[in-house]
Amino acid sequence: MKKFLLLVAAATLMLGATAATPKIASQAKQVSTVKLNRVAKTQASAEFTASGMLKAKATAGTMRRAKAAVTPEGEAKPYAFSAYIQSLFGISYYPGIAVNVSASEDGSKVFFDNLFPASFLNGEAWVQGNVSTDGTSVTVPTDVAVAEMPWTDSEGVEHVDVCYVGELVLSDEPDEEGYYTIVGVKEVVFNKEGNNIFVEDDVENPSRYIALYDIEPDGSYYPWDYVLCPSYESVENLPAAVELPEGAEPAEFIYSYVDSWGDPVMEKSLVYVNGSDVYMNDLAAGFDFWVKGTQEGNTVTFPAGQYLGVDGYYLFYTPFYIDGTQNENNQLLTFPCDYTLTFDPETGIYSNLDENVYSASGLADGSLYDYSNQYVVKPYAGDVPAVPSDPYDLSITDYFESLGQYRLNYTLDPVDVDGNFINPEKLGYYIYLDGEQYTLTPDVFVELTEDMDLIPYTFTDNWDIFNGTCYVAEALFTTLGVQAVYTVDGETNYSNVVSVDLEGNVTTVPAPQLNPDGISNVTAKQITSVAIYDAEGRKLDAAQKGVNVVKMVAADGSVKTVKMFKK
Repeated sequence: MKKFLLLVAAATLMLGATAATPKIASQAKQVSTVKLNRVAKTQASAEFTASGMLKAKATAGTMRRAKAAVTPEGEAKPYAFSAYIQSLFGISYYPGIAVNVSASEDGSKVFFDNLFPASFLNGEAWVQGNVSTDGTSVTVPTDVAVAEMPWTDSEGVEHVDVCYVGELVLSDEPDEEGYYTIVGVKEVVFNKEGNNIFVEDDVENPSRYIALYDIEPDGSYYPWDYVLCPSYESVENLPAAVELPEGAEPAEFIYSYVDSWGDPVMEKSLVYVNGSDVYMNDLAAGFDFWVKGTQEGNTVTFPAGQYLGVDGYYLFYTPFYIDGTQNENNQLLTFPCDYTLTFDPETGIYSNLDENVYSASGLADGSLYDYSNQYVVKPYAGDVPAVPSDPYDLSITDYFESLGQYRLNYTLDPVDVDGNFINPEKLGYYIYLDGEQYTLTPDVFVELTEDMDLIPYTFTDNWDIFNGTCYVAEALFTTLGVQAVYTVDGETNYSNVVSVDLEGNVTTVPAPQLNPDGISNVTAKQITSVAIYDAEGRKLDAAQKGVNVVKMVAADGSVKTVKMFKK
């Protein structure tokens, strides 16, 4: 299946070596969980350590999302932001993030769009800086509010912290546990050379920690995130990205390849041929970009260094490297080489099973973003009825107990039982809890406007459900089942129902025994009361660790009793 990399996952991929950062502690040393954002919706538990993990402030019942407090002035111009960024997953290198920078009319102020992309979306955390009289530096004062950070503590009390940007001032020596104390903050001073603005430092032995922080009631400082060696590179004069000729009618092809995770990928995309010109979509970067090659005989050559464009976040070039020699920071050292595909005129298939295709940021450092190999690009014969392959990698993860949510994990591939590609736009799936079909309703899934039983393969509400994950506010069930459904020309075929219980045991039920034709009128019953007991029959206020006996009474008077083991 195609991987849509989350922000932090993509950034972690880029980093080859972790920066040598010290342990840092604010004056409160509690460890708990925090939700990142509506896209990632990830939880973690950590402290500032030598590996760069962020010590969470408290249990965050709301997403970490900025509310901009700085209003930019002047015309926004494109820049590429790069930095080593602290996140819950460690220190990661973010190269070539597409941001905007603007300046006041008199040139005395500069406004940066997002200094902390691990925390905020672009446009939600503007930072204001003051330009020196000689134009060689930009200073971000510590008294300019950058954003508001809403969060909820472990007692359920909501807070809103006013956040600022500053450079952390650390104690000279660590404490007995190896933690440095934040003793203050100071203004951030950027160097300015022409249109480029940056902080100079040695990332292998950093001395400057640019932080997003708030001031605690006791006067101490709490860092939410920090960055190392941030820089803004002007890219105002970008080259033109490859576009199809006017009136072009590309054909559908199937792109098969192995991604950088070592997983096989199969997806439908486009190819356009006009004489010796060959245009391919989704070659190398995994995004909706075109590259252009020239065919001579049975060889199609794609020149190195084609500019791809901006995919919402990153600026991309596509130098095609053959051996991909890299240094410790995943920066490609090999001179960029052209990439070739061999064309088979009898089958219409393009292929290269030997060489890697790399995509990189559009910056001078040539930072690697992603790569893939073993490309086979063949014509798509069209949609035909087929039996979808079974779901796999099912699991149930306890999410936030305070929210009563579980995270359901599963994987579906857009292929049939014989391994042939099927159209993702005509693929969907059902979720079963304890064998009963689960219905997504607007009162639980707030982004929905009506009930949803069959979930389209490509559907996401960008919050509770996306490809391979669904967060459900149903605390009382013991098994998760998933069934793939594929409909073409009015003919519907079903996969087997694959189920997993809370202990990870997997079972498969043949499709004829459990599919919507056989249980078309069966949906989850409306539960009117729930009681929880321990193994000795004593009633509990909430589920406890170990064995719990759950008694549920439905609106029709039926009673269901299940045992639930809570870790």
